[in-house]
Amino acid sequence: MERENVAHTRQKISYCVLCNKTESSPGTFPFVIGLGRVCIECGMKKVRCDVCGEETKIITSSRFQGRTLCLRDHMKEIEKYRNHLVITFDEEKMGIDEIVNKALHSGPEGYTLLSIRRARNSKTVWEAEYEKTELFEMRCS
Repeated sequence: MERENVAHTRQKISYCVLCNKTESSPGTFPFVIGLGRVCIECGMKKVRCDVCGEETKIITSSRFQGRTLCLRDHMKEIEKYRNHLVITFDEEKMGIDEIVNKALHSGPEGYTLLSIRRARNSKTVWEAEYEKTELFEMRCS
């Protein structure tokens, strides 16, 4: 079993997803989010950000939902997903009254409860959806 753990932690030799060049030793090619490992030569090529139009190197860009993004716009996109949270509750572990009470009064700090609903394709799981309070107030005022 110990042998499996050692083998599992070793890195494999990668190849550049753009030119198929093989790296000389494991971990020498940087990883580009949404693209994969790229060699330094390909990583230094310029691409244009699909959001702001700024030119950036491939090595300092990302592919996110089919778009090429500079790091600044990538972080903005990631932050959008943090603006909404969904917390699940299992009706088999606690009653519906307790679920509603917890969703209303024990939600994450700085978030507003938007809805409590049955989880998709479930008979026992409930979801509480929250949105950042400042975004909620901005949309509602």
